[in-house]
Amino acid sequence: MAQIVAVQQAGGEVWFGDETTLREFPPLRSAWAKRGEQATVIVSGRNERRVLHGALHLATGDQVQVVRERLRGPDTVALIEALAARPRVGAAGAADRPRLLALDNAPAHKTKVVRAAAEAAGITLAWLPYRAPELNPCEDLWRPLKATVAANRAYPSVDALADRALQWLNDLTGDEVRRITGLTSSKFQWLST
Repeated sequence: MAQIVAVQQAGGEVWFGDETTLREFPPLRSAWAKRGEQATVIVSGRNERRVLHGALHLATGDQVQVVRERLRGPDTVALIEALAARPRVGAAGAADRPRLLALDNAPAHKTKVVRAAAEAAGITLAWLPYRAPELNPCEDLWRPLKATVAANRAYPSVDALADRALQWLNDLTGDEVRRITGLTSSKFQWLST
């Protein structure tokens, strides 16, 4: 928390990073079947996945996304590189301001290659407490994404699903992202925005 507050006071950027898995087989949220009978769901036996890595700017709701096949150190590095390539938010002179990326404690976030990539990009890493998904606003973005894009829907391929998920995220305005994630709520008091 002290790192995040210090970056905010210095006029820097605070980003939250997380990832979610998109699977070829849709999660079934609801289905119709005859009373007393189980609904039949035909599956092919394989269930490919894509991992959507994302970062969310705390103050503006801006997003950075990267779709990868896995969740490993190099995949987290791809997110850090995408964030580093993004122009800094703010007025002139923003390039000199600090940039912080808060991540959960997933093993893929704490590898040596991730730390080296963040240092090379000038991004400070901060770690959220264990088992505290309520502190990461990205978690609140993944739920409606999957409910809208993935639940009860089949796509020709897992890549088509990933493309649709990216489109859904990119269609949101910064204000919509901040509202969905609860950043504008008076109950999001643990960190001033």
